[in-house]
Amino acid sequence: MNDNHYNDASGTETIQTVVCPRACRGLPSRDGRDGTPGNDGNPGTDGNPGDDGKPGNDGNPGRDGTPGNNGNPGRDGNPGRDGNPGTEGKPGKDGRDGLHGQNGKDLQGPLGPAGPPGPSMTDDQIKQLIKEHGLPPNTTGGGSVYTRWGRTKCGASSKLLYEGYTAGSHAWHQGGASNYVCLPHDPQWGKYQDGIQNSGPTIHGTEYEMGHYSNDPFQRTNFGGKNFKDQDAPCAVCYTQNRTSHVMIPAWKTCPAEWTLEYHGYLVAQFYTSYRTEFVCLDEAPEGIRGGEKNTNGALFYVVQAKCGQALPCPNYVEGRELTCVVCSK
Repeated sequence: MNDNHYNDASGTETIQTVVCPRACRGLPSRDGRDGTPGNDGNPGTDGNPGDDGKPGNDGNPGRDGTPGNNGNPGRDGNPGRDGNPGTEGKPGKDGRDGLHGQNGKDLQGPLGPAGPPGPSMTDDQIKQLIKEHGLPPNTTGGGSVYTRWGRTKCGASSKLLYEGYTAGSHAWHQGGASNYVCLPHDPQWGKYQDGIQNSGPTIHGTEYEMGHYSNDPFQRTNFGGKNFKDQDAPCAVCYTQNRTSHVMIPAWKTCPAEWTLEYHGYLVAQFYTSYRTEFVCLDEAPEGIRGGEKNTNGALFYVVQAKCGQALPCPNYVEGRELTCVVCSK
């Protein structure tokens, strides 16, 4: 048995007798104060990376931007060149021979042999022809005929036989003729059939093409100073009284001594990728046919340029320079 002494809250000492079966235990002690916090431990190893998060929702679309100002219009491109003519098609196969026809009656026989030549034209007949064309009746020394291309009248020293339209084969047709002709204003028909027949060649009026892919050296006095490209070309057939010879001299604009100048101009022909024509002398101040200013093509006039280095000696001739021409009579 043990007596325990302790003071209560008011300070009064109390004696409590405790009976310990074995050994008496003391009263429980109070909690001690917290100890000083220990040092931080070493950092732990990195953990495994977590799973990827789910993708976020799409954001709202942005507003349309303000439209920009309209750009300035571009310049017109240069006109393209005429395309090359297509290749000639292969000839068709020959058809089968037809059946022999029956012998006819009263059919025209084959042509007989040519007869002897008729008498030569007399001086009186020549004078009559000259009179019909309005030439002076005292023509005794003969004369010569030439065509003034691009004009409707002849020079002061010649007489006009007729004026008309310059014509030739179409620029892109392989067949037909290769020369220019002067068609009269009023044709005189023989036997004819209207409508184009496939087997026959055609003839077309001629347009000026100067200034298209090349220089234009011609005077524009008969067009009011304006460009005359695509105008239709007239012509005049002229008679030189008492001068029995005439000549066109390319690359000259004056006549030899004792020859008479009929007119001068520039040498022209067909476009270099078209089918060939002849070289003719186009008057330096051409005229046009009224109402013929549309671009319809047909036969064409292009000014001729010199080409050096291919048997044409230079510097006598100059590369690309337009060639003059002159028509003279004697």
